Amino acid sequence: MAAARSVLYGCLGLLLLSQFAALVVAYVSTPPRDMLAVLVTAVGCGLAIVLLGIIWRVDRHIRQASSSALADWIEQVDITADELPQFNDTVANRAPRLAAATETLVARVHDYRDKLLVRHQRVQRLLRNVTDVLYHADRDGRLTWVTDSVSDMLGYTSHELRGYPLSGLLADPDTDLAILTQSANIVRYPTRVFRRDGSIAWLLISARRIDDADGQITGSEGICRDGTRLIETQRQLNQEKERAQVTLAAIGDGVVTTDADGTIDYINPRGLHMLSRSMKQVQGRAFEDVCQLFDLDKKEFVDGLVTECLTTGMSREWANTLALIGDQTPTREPDDYRSVTVTVSAIRDEKSQIIGAVVVLHDVTRLERVSRELTYQANHDSLTGLLNRRAFERRLKHVLETTRLDKVHHTLCYLDLDQFKLINDSCGHHAGDAMLRQLSSQMVTQLRPNDTLARLGGDEFGIIFEETDLETAQAAAERLRQWLESFRFEWEGKAFRLGASLGLSVIDEGSASAAELLRRADTACYLAKEQGRNQVRVYHRDSDEARMRDYEIERMQKINEALDDHGFVLHAQPIAPLTGRNADSRMGSELLLRMKGEPGAMISPQDVLLTAERYSMASRIDRWVIDQALRLIGRHDADCPRIGYYSINISGQSITDEQFVGFVRECIEQSGVNPKRLVFEITETAAVTNLQRAADLMRSLRAIGCRFALDDFGSGVSSFSYLKHLPSDFVKIDGKLVRHVTEDPVEHAIVEALSKVSRAVGLRTVAEQVETKEQLDALERIGINYVQGYYIARPMPFEQFIESMKTDV
Repeated sequence: MAAARSVLYGCLGLLLLSQFAALVVAYVSTPPRDMLAVLVTAVGCGLAIVLLGIIWRVDRHIRQASSSALADWIEQVDITADELPQFNDTVANRAPRLAAATETLVARVHDYRDKLLVRHQRVQRLLRNVTDVLYHADRDGRLTWVTDSVSDMLGYTSHELRGYPLSGLLADPDTDLAILTQSANIVRYPTRVFRRDGSIAWLLISARRIDDADGQITGSEGICRDGTRLIETQRQLNQEKERAQVTLAAIGDGVVTTDADGTIDYINPRGLHMLSRSMKQVQGRAFEDVCQLFDLDKKEFVDGLVTECLTTGMSREWANTLALIGDQTPTREPDDYRSVTVTVSAIRDEKSQIIGAVVVLHDVTRLERVSRELTYQANHDSLTGLLNRRAFERRLKHVLETTRLDKVHHTLCYLDLDQFKLINDSCGHHAGDAMLRQLSSQMVTQLRPNDTLARLGGDEFGIIFEETDLETAQAAAERLRQWLESFRFEWEGKAFRLGASLGLSVIDEGSASAAELLRRADTACYLAKEQGRNQVRVYHRDSDEARMRDYEIERMQKINEALDDHGFVLHAQPIAPLTGRNADSRMGSELLLRMKGEPGAMISPQDVLLTAERYSMASRIDRWVIDQALRLIGRHDADCPRIGYYSINISGQSITDEQFVGFVRECIEQSGVNPKRLVFEITETAAVTNLQRAADLMRSLRAIGCRFALDDFGSGVSSFSYLKHLPSDFVKIDGKLVRHVTEDPVEHAIVEALSKVSRAVGLRTVAEQVETKEQLDALERIGINYVQGYYIARPMPFEQFIESMKTDV
């Protein structure tokens, strides 16, 4: 149709053009008299123009009608519908290209609509799956749109919140509303919001305002995330952090944390106190620069503790005690600084990567000082300050070992003072102790610096002349004897002279043991005393040993005769309870062994027992004592209700005797004595030497009602620790401590400590060798339960003791 119309317009145009050309030619070439031809040509031109105008008008009318029909069709198009309405055939015929273009455009719009729907559905699904809440509010702060996830977060439906004021949901609207609606930039703000049930929820809201093109606020929008659990967790973490900070501030250990480079980032208050520094002075510095540590055993600085831990990731507890010197140049002896034990551990993140280290400094200064004091006391004689027997024997073993390695000879000297008993008997133990202190302090000056001097017990001393042959040692011993002979001791206007018997034994690679060396030197010393005292004798295997053996055999014969012919007798010494210290106010009694000598005389039990122990006869003597004691107790016990218990001593050899417990049980059954009336005394040294056997023996006899006492307690190395392991009932405090309880504050403190510890573990205490009223009063103030000694009563024959204890009718 459009092509035909174009052809018609072209033909009419050519006709008009030809008529116009004919008119021009006729007018120019025709004479004026032939005007008719010109007129006809002009009329033709006019008719052509009129025809062209009519055709244009008709075509315009047709075009307007087609456009109107096309507009009606477009108005009928529904973009949301799946199909398009059909074209009118007339319109399609009149304007096919326009109709086709319109139809294509509408189809593209339809396709774009489908894509938008797909995207919209995708966004809706995402919003439904997201737990966060998205919202939009108008300029007045009213919610215009909220995602459905708000129901899970706050309990509201999105419909309920449309038009709801945002301030009505905020728990703190005065501060929070302006931040959420007025901020030009996005702010992330923790906000307290009311739930539908009235409870409070913590939301992390990221919000900003919305401006139009003119910069006017049109509303606000934001995203809400439920931060209740996160914030509560953070609060709990803060509380835990605060608790940790308080704990670190309260504990007695210094705690230092570093980063992965070993740089300090925290030290607790105790650690700062130990270093005498503030946090500003140490933070950001390397650990080794702030905490210099010195190994007291190896006598060297300890470096790289933290670096090693950061490198290997291994925790380490330093075995030795270290001196904490800090960050200053050492100006004192390491022993004068604070003593610490150190533990270093790595700090790891969630991926087990090392991010730092923590160092714990445990202050053991007091413990170390106490340990040094206890070690000193354990290795030194409390009276003279010299090495004691235990430490001397260790030194002797060491010297013997070096002799075997280096082939260097030494000499051992055993020294026993003469006439010392005379001072004790005439002036008392105080004078004897004063003399020993004075003598020991001066005797040290008579020896070389590398010689070792020790008090072995009583008035006996041991000396090791190191790197000295026998001839030189004899000369040194003789000079010492002469000096002792010239020594004068004055007490209360009286002057006393002393002498000494000295025995020497060579220490060479052929020496058997330290005990054998002591036995040889003791033998030589004994021979010196036997041969007139105040002389030096040397041990010789071929002569002295034989003579000593003869002497010991003679003594053993006397012991055997006493056992067979009733040469032993039992004495008893009262043990008095202190008023108000015991529920049972009855007396106790210790049964003591005596050996008959010359008519009317008694031989010292100490010599007897030493010989018996040396030749393994102590257990036989114990059996005689127990058998005889139970016979006497069974015969007289009913007449003595004032006696609460009878105490009987047991030697170390009986502890290791496997048949001893059975023997004691048999004796108890035969005598009929109540086992609860019996207390068996075991010395601390014997119990410690045979700890397991002693504990087994105690438990066996305690099972039938017998009780036990630890005798001479306080003379050992680790007295306190054994109280928990030995099932005893009494603790008998060593008389050496009791004698000086009123004069020596150290020994007073030891006795008081023994009393407190014993009371803490449920044991009763007995103080031995109480000789004065002052001692008795001091012991009563300390809290001792029982006392025994010459001030209470001297030992007496058992029958005499029984008569004194009988109740008056």
